[in-house]
Amino acid sequence: MLDRSARGYPIETRRGADCYALSLMLFLMMGSLALSLVPIVRDQLQEAPYLLSDSQIGLLTSVFMLTFAGGALLAGVAISRWGGPTLLLGGVCLVGGSVLFAVSSSYPWFLLARFLQGVGGSAFLPGCNALIAHSISPRYQDRALGIMGCGWGLGVIATLLIMPSVQEAGGFRAVFLTAAGIALLTVAVAAMHPKLRCRSRMLGSDPAFSGLARTIKSIATNRRLLPILMVQVGGGAISVGVLTWTPGFLHDQKAASLAMAAYLTAGFGLAQLLGNPTGAAAMARWGKPVVLVVGLALILLITALIPVVPGMAAVFICVVVVGFLSMVIFPAILGSIADVVPRSDQVGPASGYMTLVGLLGSMLAPWLFGVLLDSHGATEEGSGYLWGYLLLGLFAMVGTVAAVAYMLVRRRDVSAAAGMAVAASLTGTSGAAGPTGVRVSVDTAPEMPAGTKKTGA
Repeated sequence: MLDRSARGYPIETRRGADCYALSLMLFLMMGSLALSLVPIVRDQLQEAPYLLSDSQIGLLTSVFMLTFAGGALLAGVAISRWGGPTLLLGGVCLVGGSVLFAVSSSYPWFLLARFLQGVGGSAFLPGCNALIAHSISPRYQDRALGIMGCGWGLGVIATLLIMPSVQEAGGFRAVFLTAAGIALLTVAVAAMHPKLRCRSRMLGSDPAFSGLARTIKSIATNRRLLPILMVQVGGGAISVGVLTWTPGFLHDQKAASLAMAAYLTAGFGLAQLLGNPTGAAAMARWGKPVVLVVGLALILLITALIPVVPGMAAVFICVVVVGFLSMVIFPAILGSIADVVPRSDQVGPASGYMTLVGLLGSMLAPWLFGVLLDSHGATEEGSGYLWGYLLLGLFAMVGTVAAVAYMLVRRRDVSAAAGMAVAASLTGTSGAAGPTGVRVSVDTAPEMPAGTKKTGA
């Protein structure tokens, strides 16, 4: 089970947990906004004097994603050793990258700027998840994850509502300076929370290099973490793949205008914003494994329907529902990490490792979809889109199977841990622990006899 200090959790009230989660939500919003900037400024960067090609434009986003995911593991380790200031440092790095892009005029400097933005953003997801698991009572963690996760949808919506007008008024330099200003304001507001300013090492973390190596090895070999990784791969592949190729599908086979892509993206972002609190409420009611299994099964079904439903409106509804469900399962994915790692200092590195592995699905699925379009055709007479969406459904199927495996293992471990707790109370012993990596929380443990102390809460 997760270890805790003798003094318990620092935040034991609902208001305190909500305030902390809102502060952390700002960082996810910042990362989502930074990821979405390049499509806004694409046209200007492809004109004189820059004349960037499509592949160069794509590389600007790929560099950000690679550093965003690749640095997440180390960022998670840093969080476990230094706490909240790691997030603030990541925000400052993102501000610096945004300013550098705004003042640059050559492609190498553009790449370096996106690299710095990605490095800064890499701290956000593992850091926020680790701080919630370490600093908030389990009673309010589900709610906090739902609030925190809303930041991703807010970033997408803010980009679509604000940045196109900024681009028209001042070009790409104004867009990135605006992003820098928003990021700087975000860091300043978040830093007002004392726990984000306080440097603290999580219980069990080892600052030595040998300790870092042991932590990474422990996470990489944790078999209980594997189903969560597969769920993340499936969910990431669906989100990116559907959003990448559906505008083209509507244009090629439904005669939609390219402007439909903007509406589709906006609807997708709004659905993701609503999905997070819904997912948090659902997992508080039915548990994380159930939310993962049902959510991914529905994603599988609806994704397979996209290429065959009649009419543009039906396709739009299917895509928005997929976006909603993809974020319904998001809090359950993050919350499950704390249930399968043995120590609290491993939540951050494990979240970073999950982000890195999830990148594989996010990058592989759109590319394989494009290969199928090339081989089977993108016109109404071809079957490329049908096979492409079935491919995305395959990723969702892998995630669903992994979620079922996680649910079965979780039920077995929780039952075993609860049984050991009952046995310990009957024999008068203390300190009984469940299977390695198992946390029995107050909302998942079965009912126990009166006077029995629940462990791991």
